[in-house]
Amino acid sequence: MIKAGLLGLVIGFIYVMSITLISPFCTLCFTPLLGLSVGYLANRFDHPLKFEASLGKGAIAGAMTGFGALLGQMLAAVVNGILVTNWEELPALFKEFGFTQFPNPDEYWQTTLMANSMCSLLNLALIAGLGAVGGAIWFQRQQHKKGFSTVSI
Repeated sequence: MIKAGLLGLVIGFIYVMSITLISPFCTLCFTPLLGLSVGYLANRFDHPLKFEASLGKGAIAGAMTGFGALLGQMLAAVVNGILVTNWEELPALFKEFGFTQFPNPDEYWQTTLMANSMCSLLNLALIAGLGAVGGAIWFQRQQHKKGFSTVSI
């Protein structure tokens, strides 16, 4: 569980940080895959004997991964805000696209941090919940294999 959680934490941190520089909403596409795979992997490493234990291990590994994604998203939000508010050519670029005024930097910071906070909390909840689902999938597959392995021909 710890190995899968740490692996997911690193992958989530790197992926989410890199994609958040474009938009925080892009991260929501990857979270189902990440949550399911980390929950499945955690149970594959630990081989729990009870269904409840497999749910718990998947959820904990998913929560660790979600925490890494949350850290990556918030760090990328700060980097994005610094780049945008300190880019001297940005007002000219806005005028090229037809915008009449450049947004207030304070409002931009508030909006960026709020949007990233909401997306990162949603990602955390999704990854933790889907980690439990991944653990349940692993457990069901193991029970299915056991049912076929005891049949004699």
